[in-house]
Amino acid sequence: ENLSSGINAEYGGSRGGPAAAPRSLIDHGGDLPNVSGGVYKPGGGGGAVPGMTRNQQKNQKKRENARAKPAAGQLQQESAVEFKSAVVNENEKKLKNLKKKLYQVQKLKEQVAAGKQLEKNQLDKIATENELVAEIQKLEL
Repeated sequence: ENLSSGINAEYGGSRGGPAAAPRSLIDHGGDLPNVSGGVYKPGGGGGAVPGMTRNQQKNQKKRENARAKPAAGQLQQESAVEFKSAVVNENEKKLKNLKKKLYQVQKLKEQVAAGKQLEKNQLDKIATENELVAEIQKLEL
């Protein structure tokens, strides 16, 4: 007879040894949150307001935070600043894009000087150099 197989069968250990003995909730250090009558209940833990779901609690916090917002005059000033910065960012984007195109035109001119045959769209891009320079100067003011 093999004694170890009898022990495994009796206690149900999965790796050849004895299984862990069942423990009660009290062995874990007393009352556990979300446990009632030895049964775990998810979501019923700390900070729950009786009679309110999580979404209701979240919406209530949003309403409280909305009441605590600054006065409308301050809000208008902040939005005006944001608008100005958005315009500045838009101009910076355009300027960066135009400088990139101008750089590409200069590279194409170098290729022409080196004797490379360019395609029609590349030659058209070189022809826009004066427009690009004028637009860049206009935006940098």
